[in-house]
Amino acid sequence: MCAADSLSPLPRIAIDLHALELYLAVFGTGSMTAAAERMQLTQSAVSRQILRLEAELGVPLFDRASRPMVPTPAGRRLAQSAERLLSQAASLRNELLDANQTTLTQLRLGIIDSLSDPLVPQLIKAMRHSVDAVSIFSGFMEPLRQKLINGDLDAVISADPFDDLDRFDRHELFSEQFIALVPKDVPPFRDEESFRRFATTSPMIRSGAATGIARRVEQQFRRTRLEVPHAFACDTIDSIISFVAAGLGWTILTPSCIRKCANHVPFLQILPLPGPAFARRIYLVTRSGELTALKPLLVQTCRTIIAAQYVPALSALAPWLGAAVSVAK
Repeated sequence: MCAADSLSPLPRIAIDLHALELYLAVFGTGSMTAAAERMQLTQSAVSRQILRLEAELGVPLFDRASRPMVPTPAGRRLAQSAERLLSQAASLRNELLDANQTTLTQLRLGIIDSLSDPLVPQLIKAMRHSVDAVSIFSGFMEPLRQKLINGDLDAVISADPFDDLDRFDRHELFSEQFIALVPKDVPPFRDEESFRRFATTSPMIRSGAATGIARRVEQQFRRTRLEVPHAFACDTIDSIISFVAAGLGWTILTPSCIRKCANHVPFLQILPLPGPAFARRIYLVTRSGELTALKPLLVQTCRTIIAAQYVPALSALAPWLGAAVSVAK
């Protein structure tokens, strides 16, 4: 009998990449429920997947008696290995694409709703010689995040830098300060005291809870201890701005939202926010190791469009508004 015949076959372990992504979501949140929300699955589906993974590996990955759940030593080791394996899988995908293509056949780009109208047409025009086809997916930040994580998008332009995950590359495009939109007949507030007096006595039209803008504004209210009466909330920027223009309340948005709905500007006031300034940053995010040739062009094209077209258009609406946007270098 030859030596090779005496060797026992290695045990087969059937673990797919999606199972590892689910595991990392539970590991990162310490909760099946929170992980299910992040991955847009049911809690029972996540729980079954984790149990199946533990059965396949033959070791417990979490101490379920603790709240939040605490990973076992094996669970911590798996988290380290899973990050590495997922990163290697993303790199392999990119290498295979590069091996078969000199140009990208299709770019699947996700972009937050507030940037879609001013940015997308010029971006598609600029990229048409580098990509055969561009598919644009516009929407809220969290669904776009999950699409990029799951491999359904190649890149995302949003305020989410994905800095809680290791296998993504992020490039800042620009930052923009938050601003106030108020009805035409409201006396402009000139300082923080008059703004706080106005904000605590006037109904505010909020962005829907699913939006990144809503979370940033509520964080700022808590930080500055500002209690603002609630009128109602809308998911679409156009609806929010149209309600302000109709005199139904006031809101806090960003210059990009104004650029998207410039037709409402004659019927409302755009005012800087007195007091501590706060802003959001917009990033282009891709999976690490992907779009290596296209990414620098994509980043620079976005920055050029913002600087050459977006900022001047804002300055035309209000001289100070263009200065509220800072393009990254």
